[in-house]
Amino acid sequence: MQRFHILSPFWILKTKTPVISWIPFLVGLFLFTACIELVTDIDFPDQEPKVVVHSFISPADTATMVLLTWSKPVSKPDNERIRFIEDATVQINDRDGNPAQLHYDPERKLYSVSANEYQIHADQQYELRVDVPGHPPIHASAYVPLANNSLTLEKLDTLPGEWHDRIMLEYSFTDEPGDRENFYAPGAYRQVEVYDWENDTTKLHQIWIYVTYGDKYISNTGKEGNTFLIRAEAHIHIGPDGPNDDPGENDQISILLLTTDEHYYKYHRALENYYEDDFFSEPVHLYSNIDGGLGIFAGYNRSLLVIK
Repeated sequence: MQRFHILSPFWILKTKTPVISWIPFLVGLFLFTACIELVTDIDFPDQEPKVVVHSFISPADTATMVLLTWSKPVSKPDNERIRFIEDATVQINDRDGNPAQLHYDPERKLYSVSANEYQIHADQQYELRVDVPGHPPIHASAYVPLANNSLTLEKLDTLPGEWHDRIMLEYSFTDEPGDRENFYAPGAYRQVEVYDWENDTTKLHQIWIYVTYGDKYISNTGKEGNTFLIRAEAHIHIGPDGPNDDPGENDQISILLLTTDEHYYKYHRALENYYEDDFFSEPVHLYSNIDGGLGIFAGYNRSLLVIK
């Protein structure tokens, strides 16, 4: 037990102050030291690591991928390396029971199956099963919604500046009510060609245009059939203090709208409240829908609007 030793205050009684006036102080001091011992006398028990699943599936992806790691107990140091699970059996099934086996890729440290071998379809429920030697089976389910194709460009301006220009983007989409609650995640990015002086080549970079008005993750509950407006901004560096990403003839802006299931929505909303390096932030319980483990297995679909 960690203890704090505090010097005795009874020397104060030698003064002319009546003894009785110090009784509340002594009682408070006793309670204070007792509280210190209570708070510091905490011994976190060793915890068995759990399987952590991380997977998002979509018809828009070229493969279905699942990342498996071991959880890190509270008692372990923060700098402990990530432990990947390499000997699991991973299988995914659609609602008709059609299975697909995911194979481990030692270079990418994840399990995957190509869309050419197993296609994810919209408006379907999928089941994930993970078997890790020595552990009970792990299950999870996810729904892949239909895409929302109502993306509309409302406004696009470029405001000039001394060292950088500023892009002002406005776009909207309209909810399509159905039997299920709809969830959305809008976003936009610039695709920029950047010259690599060392290799004498041109590379494509994606520069995100950050939302300044509107929500990053949206539920249509109570807003069925509404049109949602999103405003976003980004800077174009044109000065010597940063990389020159002045728009070229091959640059373009891509506006994305992810239509997601409830698991995707709840997981990312929880991540928004998580601040890893903020000492004063409150603990956040990350959402998990994994039966027998931790993590997330969620579905989404995507619509895209490209502006050149």
